[in-house]
Amino acid sequence: MENRIKLYGVVEGNEKISFVLDGFECVFFHTAPAPNSFTLLPQRQGFILGRTAGKKYVYIYARQDLKIWHELTLHTWGYIAGSSPHIQTYKVLCFKGGILNKLFYQSSVKLAYTGADETKVQYRDDGLSYPFAGKKWKGNVSVYSTPLERMSAEKGDSISTGGVHLEIAFDEEKELQTFPELFGYVLNLCQFMAFRRNVSFEAVSFKREDDRFPEMTVSIADCHIHYEHTLDTEKTIHSCLTFHALGKSVSGLLVSIMESTPKKPRFNIGFLPEDDKTVTYITGIKIREICSALESEMESADIQVRQEEAFDALVNQLKAVVIESRDGDHPLPDPKVYDYLFGTLKHLSGALADRMEKCFLEYQPLLGEAISRKQIDELVKYRNIITHGSFMPLDSKLAETAFVLTKLVYCCVLKRIGMEDSVIRELFRRCLIS
Repeated sequence: MENRIKLYGVVEGNEKISFVLDGFECVFFHTAPAPNSFTLLPQRQGFILGRTAGKKYVYIYARQDLKIWHELTLHTWGYIAGSSPHIQTYKVLCFKGGILNKLFYQSSVKLAYTGADETKVQYRDDGLSYPFAGKKWKGNVSVYSTPLERMSAEKGDSISTGGVHLEIAFDEEKELQTFPELFGYVLNLCQFMAFRRNVSFEAVSFKREDDRFPEMTVSIADCHIHYEHTLDTEKTIHSCLTFHALGKSVSGLLVSIMESTPKKPRFNIGFLPEDDKTVTYITGIKIREICSALESEMESADIQVRQEEAFDALVNQLKAVVIESRDGDHPLPDPKVYDYLFGTLKHLSGALADRMEKCFLEYQPLLGEAISRKQIDELVKYRNIITHGSFMPLDSKLAETAFVLTKLVYCCVLKRIGMEDSVIRELFRRCLIS
């Protein structure tokens, strides 16, 4: 987690409005003791631009125009600091350290012992690179570590790796307003790989190609992010999904995250543990998230179970009744009710349990777990009861089933993005879901 920073200055283009940014709380205030009217601070691509006395420019995330009479306090998600007031686009987004150090094996420094207390140091490129191409985003992801030399008067010189970097270089310039969205995608990627929500990065920055050396990039701004948690996960690299294990599947995983939408979910991690202490906590909300994620994965994999004709005919009759009510002369006042009814008819409990059982039996050899059809039925029943506002006690058997189905969700995702069976088995053996 980054250190607390205080910044002072004025709003660019409106010298009468000053600001004090303390951590992620920004106070804007009018320099006049009693202003006659409010001052409108227009946001630019979601940010308010401020300037410090030291000529540093601060892009404060606000999402909307701000109206200020005498004083206004803004609790911001983040801000961007740089030396230019003209950062409207960026092409390279760089993440450093933090959770990345647990997702990549660093080998940019190699030590060879030659005898007689002599050590030979070799530097090498340990980077991995993956192109990706979605409907909206195209570019290249690269992950690498950097050598780091330390000098100490007491302990002498030392050489080690200086942390892991992840860079996303886009095919085209991206507008500044896309940064929060893209940051969220990379954060979700790392949360999925760590099976934890409480992850962060040591630093995030914008880079651009150097005009003098096109093959190199230079930093143009630092991005400061407010994370909701206070302590990062202590999970080790041996129980995380690393970039080396993912291999070329990094591209497919990132694209599925970028293209997931509420109407067409392709990636759901609402069931992830908040932190190391709550890994074994199973709640009703978490069970609903597990079922929703599994439904999305089964739909992507087109896992279907043929029902009896009489059952399908009854469901079609019910759909016809709902359609007649919706399109009739006296529809229900809330149109969302019809969306709910159609969703219920689409995912009736019997059909969902059948599909879950089929999916589980297909991937069971990779999971190395065993649950019965009765356990699946009980969990689906529990999900349906609490979804409709009723109460049902949550026991240890339901919790055990939920843990196994969590593994099934991961297995579905990893198979969908093209990972080999042997790699998936090894990941579960190393307790990825732990």
